[in-house]
Amino acid sequence: MKIGVITSAYPEFKDDPHGIFVHRLMKEVSKQGNEVHVIAPHTGGVTKYNLEGVYVEKFHYFYPKRFEKLSGRSGMIDNVKEGFLVKIQVLTFLFFNILYSLIKMRNMDIIHVQWPIPNGLGAFFLKKIYNIPYINTIHGEEFHLSKRYHTLFALKWLVNNSFNTITNSTATKNSCLKLGLNEDKFEVIPFGVDINFFKPICSPKNENVFQLLSVGYLIERKGFEYLIKAVKEVSKEYGNVKLKIIGSGPLENKLKYLINELKLVNEVKLIGNVSDNELLHLYNSSDLFILPSITDAQGNTEGLGVVLLEAMACGLPVIGSKVGGIPDIIIDNETGLLVNERDILELSTKIKDLIDDKELRQKLATAGLNRVKQKFSWNHVINSYLTAYKRILNFSDG
Repeated sequence: MKIGVITSAYPEFKDDPHGIFVHRLMKEVSKQGNEVHVIAPHTGGVTKYNLEGVYVEKFHYFYPKRFEKLSGRSGMIDNVKEGFLVKIQVLTFLFFNILYSLIKMRNMDIIHVQWPIPNGLGAFFLKKIYNIPYINTIHGEEFHLSKRYHTLFALKWLVNNSFNTITNSTATKNSCLKLGLNEDKFEVIPFGVDINFFKPICSPKNENVFQLLSVGYLIERKGFEYLIKAVKEVSKEYGNVKLKIIGSGPLENKLKYLINELKLVNEVKLIGNVSDNELLHLYNSSDLFILPSITDAQGNTEGLGVVLLEAMACGLPVIGSKVGGIPDIIIDNETGLLVNERDILELSTKIKDLIDDKELRQKLATAGLNRVKQKFSWNHVINSYLTAYKRILNFSDG
């Protein structure tokens, strides 16, 4: 199969976090003998390259090119707030997205749209002009954007014209259905994790430190400020607890200020982005992983929580918030612990419970690892995607 992917985020190199989960999916699709071509907006680097078997082309969407701001690494949702010039780029982005789709994707068998708002129009025209079927993957931001910018009609239109639409979690699907989207078009397929890479390994641990770990883009909906405040509460009773937060983003300075304000400079470290190899060792040298996601001021929340899957695949016990797709991953008190979002007291209490109970940590870690292997490994997930692709081709041939 020749599969064309239209997306607004895609990494430029192996350990680039920008849209990395999309690349991991398409890399696995490519490894199954399929030819995968990706188009995505330019984010400042190279414009044409092959990344681990996936052909990628980045398009410019505004001239002069140096003023392109919409598709920067902070993400469109945050970037579009940056002024009138960036808002104008929404229109030019849509134009060039359609243009490049029609030029670069007209020989594909199937089109796979990541984030149909704003990337679905190109696929729609490919269907109408070249009769190429398309499917969508909705990650969660789309319905929030549709409500905020009164484009729900466009999302419904793109979903109804697709062969089918995939959501990354039950919560994302339910949010779409609440907006009145056609239930018959939807299927839930989570993103997966490479259990041959993310796995328990021998990695040096400091036995005198109870190491907490969190990973994510430094934005509001990741909820890092609540985790930092929870660590402050934990540190009042446990002097050996440390937290590392892996990632970069627009809230970095705000979080550094909070760490200093709470006098946690020795307890909390912002590490920045790391390679997958470094991340593997960080998971395996930690004692507990926490994803404290929230629903942010714009209504956005965690679509699934792939970093939870990575941590669990490495044999770590985990804590996550009861938001978005996280409850699809964590079965409370069985494969991890769930807490209410923004609840600093509950989160700090759960951390202390796990510090004190090594047997519970081991029980959660073992069950979590088994759940990832059974439901979220790429071997399992990729079969679901390939089945969806083949269903489209069989229908088209029929």
